[in-house]
This record gives sequence, structure tokens and C-alpha cells, in this order.
Amino acid sequence: LDFDYNNYQWWMIFGIDNGILSCFKAAKGYKQKEINYREYPLPLWSRFVKEWFRIKDTKLTKYWIKIPNSKKKGIGLWLPLKFHQKFPKKFELKDSYLVRKNDKYYIHFAIEIPEPKQYKPKTILGIDLGLKNPVTLVDINSKETKFLGKELKQVKGKYYHLRKKLGKDKNLKQIKKIKNKERNKVNSILHKISRRIVDYAYENGACIVIGKLKNLKKDKGKRFNRKLNGFSYYRLTNYIKYKAKEKGVPFIAVSEVNTSITCNVCGSIGSRIKNWFTCNNCGYEDNADRNAAFNIGKRGLSYMFRSGVEASARKSIIQNGQAHSHEIVQICNLH
Repeated sequence: LDFDYNNYQWWMIFGIDNGILSCFKAAKGYKQKEINYREYPLPLWSRFVKEWFRIKDTKLTKYWIKIPNSKKKGIGLWLPLKFHQKFPKKFELKDSYLVRKNDKYYIHFAIEIPEPKQYKPKTILGIDLGLKNPVTLVDINSKETKFLGKELKQVKGKYYHLRKKLGKDKNLKQIKKIKNKERNKVNSILHKISRRIVDYAYENGACIVIGKLKNLKKDKGKRFNRKLNGFSYYRLTNYIKYKAKEKGVPFIAVSEVNTSITCNVCGSIGSRIKNWFTCNNCGYEDNADRNAAFNIGKRGLSYMFRSGVEASARKSIIQNGQAHSHEIVQICNLH
């Protein structure tokens, strides 16, 4: 295995063939203009993966796979597999990759699964993405609220100060090294947050409605701009979207314009001071992110009905008075 993996690096970086199989050579179907010194994952074509993925249920492990090998031409190399999570009941294996980390080999399996039919939602989960509270989630039926992503802020803050310190010492090599560590940790946290949101929605039969962030203003100071650039809004939204699709959870993205300064009770424009919202019309007060999440959820409800009415007030979801906030469950079941 080392023979193929090491020689594949020579082939991808310098174009030197030290005896690897043609199925590995085919991965480089372009003329390399400049040398890129990096480690390339060894490609495993889907036809090999499909044919040679076996369930043997041995004492060592249940799953095995045979991959082509230059030193065992026509025989291949059988490898035991241990998964960090279960495969779904129905799936189809696609082109996958073999990678090496710290002298250990890992296979990144790409699978295709049938898209389940979306269920009829019983309630709406409004999600507001921000800086003070990275993720604010509210159930507009039960009013339950969750603030997620505190560990994301901690990781970002830690690595920012670490980079700042290393920058003063002009330790560029170490800065580049910790960049990868930060990206991996952030990515792991985003996956956990998105999984938690989708699982919560699935268990409660909810539709996920998230605010789309567009044309964000970056004129509130150097510190604010840095935090805004550092938060992966787009990546988290995509993670939630594809995980929701995998479980058949309805997902809607709506504009979040003015959601944090609009009262979710009467629909009037109020005032926001730091992270606190106050309505000058009805006197309602709340956390600004929580208020925004309510408004986002109700905009999603309006979108579901395609009524053309923006549901931004808790007391009247449909303006003609036919439906109110306590009727959300019945409304959604009829949709």
C-alpha cells in the first residue's frame, strides 16, 4: 500500500512513473504548469469500490474492501474497514479516496442515497445566524429557544490571538501550520451544530427556516469586520441544508433583512441597542437574535403558504384574522 501511495505522489507532483497501475495514472488528465508540493489522495474508482466492498463478518471486522495494488497485480489487496458512523440502509458507492494521516490509512467513501420524501411539518424552527450568538434557534409554536455555537467563538478567538502572537515573532511556518488545525476544528464544530439542528427538527416534525445573509455591511470597526469575515455562515447553511435533505426535513431560506429590528409581536420597527430589542409601539422587549429568529420562522411560514403576506407578527400570521399563532400546528398539517 505504501508503494502505491508514495509513487502516486511522484506521479502527481513530478509526472514520474515508478510502476503504479494505470487506474491511478488516469487521475492526472492534465498538463501540470507548475509543481504543487502537496499530498494527493489515492483515487479509488467506483467500479472497484462497488465490486470489491464485502461484508464478511469476521472476528477482526465486519467490513472489508479489496483495492488494486501494483505489487499484487490481478490479486489486489484486502483491507479491513472500521467505520466512524453507520452506512444508511440504502446507498450506492461512488468514486472514493484513500488518504494517509500520521502513518494511518483512511478511506473517504462517497455515497449516493435516495432522497426521502419530505414530511408535513407540525411546527417551524426559525434560525438566526449572528456574531454575539452564532446560532439562535426558536420553535415558533412552543417558544423554546436554543443558543448554539459558543465553542465556535472560543476556537476562533483562540487561534486569532495565537496567530497575532506568532505574527509578532515572524513565525510564518507555524502560522501556516495552525491554519489547517483551525479549519479542521471549525469544520468539525459546524458539522456537530448542523447535525444537532437537523436531528432536533426531525424529532419534533419541524420545518427549518434559516435567514439568508447577503451584502453584509462591514463598516462597524476593525474588530467587527474580522469576526464577520471569520464566521462560516455559508458553510453552516449548506451543512444544515444537505443534512435536512438526507432526512426529509423541510428546509427554507428566507431574507433576514430587518428581522432583528422588527417586532415579532406587532410587526412595527423598533430599536436595537447592542443585543437587546425594544419595540416603541407595543413595549415588547427581547434578545435581538431571538426576536429575529421568530421573524425568520414566520417569514418561512408565509413562504410555505405562498400567501404573499409577510408573517412578522405573533398575534396575526394571516392578516384577515383567519389564522393565529396558536393554530400553527393545524395549519401545517393541512399544507
